[in-house]
Amino acid sequence: MSSFKDKYEKFKRVCDTTLESVLPENVPAKLKESMSYVLLGGGKRLRPVLYLAVLDSYGCIPTCADFKVAAAIECIHAYSLVHDDLPAMDNDDMRRGKPSDHKVFGEAIALLTGDALLNLAFCLLSDCACNDAKYAPIMKIIADCAGAEGMIGGQALEFESDLSAADADLFRKIASLKTGKLLEAAILSGCMSAGKEKIIEKWQKYAVLLGKAFQLRDDLMDISGGEYSLAAALGESAETELDELRQKADECLLMTGGDSEFLRKLTDVMLLRTSDKV
Repeated sequence: MSSFKDKYEKFKRVCDTTLESVLPENVPAKLKESMSYVLLGGGKRLRPVLYLAVLDSYGCIPTCADFKVAAAIECIHAYSLVHDDLPAMDNDDMRRGKPSDHKVFGEAIALLTGDALLNLAFCLLSDCACNDAKYAPIMKIIADCAGAEGMIGGQALEFESDLSAADADLFRKIASLKTGKLLEAAILSGCMSAGKEKIIEKWQKYAVLLGKAFQLRDDLMDISGGEYSLAAALGESAETELDELRQKADECLLMTGGDSEFLRKLTDVMLLRTSDKV
């Protein structure tokens, strides 16, 4: 496990360094401070690590552009958290063990911070695509997964649904969009960057399974809070479904033709965790 931890920390450090380097300088002071607070204030960096891990599974050495793609994916994740925490959305006062961005900087700056991080993500992606055409379809994948038919759509579906009357299928659909789509963006983008577009369907199957299972594990960790969730809807069968999803995801990884050892361990860490730390 030490070699797994070493590689994970290596990927995470690269992500952190890249994120620090891409933060814009010539912006109003409070906005800059807020963006830094959100983007550099910790986090597991699971999505950029997944992107780099797919490349690594094929022995690909990531380029500066790949680091920018990884950073862009994390920027999108960070913006979504800022907006989710706002009073009009989930109204969460704490994030990663510290006050949410809007509690520190106010709702207006928090809203603008999320907007700025999303814009930064696509500045990074367009820069990659302008310099190397192979990153253009990657930008499209990320845009689709993050947009109205992906992550944002999942959030909207959750808000417009009566969760007190929701069945397991509705919770699965929300999870596959709200949580799963950005994980999918990272995995499919890694596949494309590695030049393995011919087997992208194999990676997509893995990504879909991972997204569903990751949200279900979150639900199981929070089930004592009494919130409406897939785990609550499934009841005693939740652990069984999670185990089935994990096994199927592992089988999918074996079909990708690369060295999946790190990704298989990462999958287990993500899906067998008992706390919010990797």
